[in-house]
Amino acid sequence: MTDQPRVQQNPPPKHRAMHHSQFGDKGEEIVREVIGIFFDQNHLKAAINDLHASGFNTGQIGLLASEYAVEESLGDLYTRINEPREEVAPPHMTFVRKTSVGDTFHALGGGLFFVGSTAALGAVVASAAVFGGALVAGVAAAVTVGTIGAVLGRIIHQSDAEYLEQQVDEGNLLLFIRADTREDEDRAIRILSKHSGFDARVHEVPVAPEPPLLHR
Repeated sequence: MTDQPRVQQNPPPKHRAMHHSQFGDKGEEIVREVIGIFFDQNHLKAAINDLHASGFNTGQIGLLASEYAVEESLGDLYTRINEPREEVAPPHMTFVRKTSVGDTFHALGGGLFFVGSTAALGAVVASAAVFGGALVAGVAAAVTVGTIGAVLGRIIHQSDAEYLEQQVDEGNLLLFIRADTREDEDRAIRILSKHSGFDARVHEVPVAPEPPLLHR
C-alpha cells in the first residue's frame, strides 16, 4: 500500500433505507454487513481486536483485499499456499492464517480465497465470511471469474460494487462485519470509525438458503 492512498471524496449515496428483515421475497436470508475501508494495517488490526473484545465472533468478521495488499501489509497474519501463477479452479484458498500472531489471529477467522481481479493490482482475495458467504459461493457457481466489481455487482448495487472495487484497486483493506441487530450495526460502525475506518456503513445482501459447502 502507498503511504498516501487516493480516496474518492464523494462515495456513492445509499440507495434505499435499510431495515432489519430476516428473509427476502424469494425466501432468501438477508444478511446485513458493516463495511469499513482501511488505509493502514495497524488501524485494521486494532479494529479487529476491538471488535473481538466487544463480542463479535470470528464468523462475523471478514476481509477483502488484493493479494498484493495482503502480502505487503498482512504478512504477519497470512502465508501464501498457492503460487500467483498456479492454475487452480476458483474459489481456491490462496492464503492461510499463520499459527501464532496474538489476538488478531483469533479475531480474524479463516483463510483467504481468490474471488476476482482488479485492473491495477491483479488478483483479489476474501474471507469466506464476506457477505454471509455470498461472495465466495457466487465465485464457486460462476463459469468464469472476472473483475471483483463484476462479481460484487451480482450481490450488491453496481455503483457500490464499483466503489468497493476502486478501493481494492488502490491497495486498501476492506473489513466486513456481519450485524445481526441494530445494536451490532451501531457498535461496529463506532469501532471502525474509532480506528480510522473510512466510510463505515451498512450493506444488505440476499444469501441463498444453502450455499455450496467450502472446505477450509
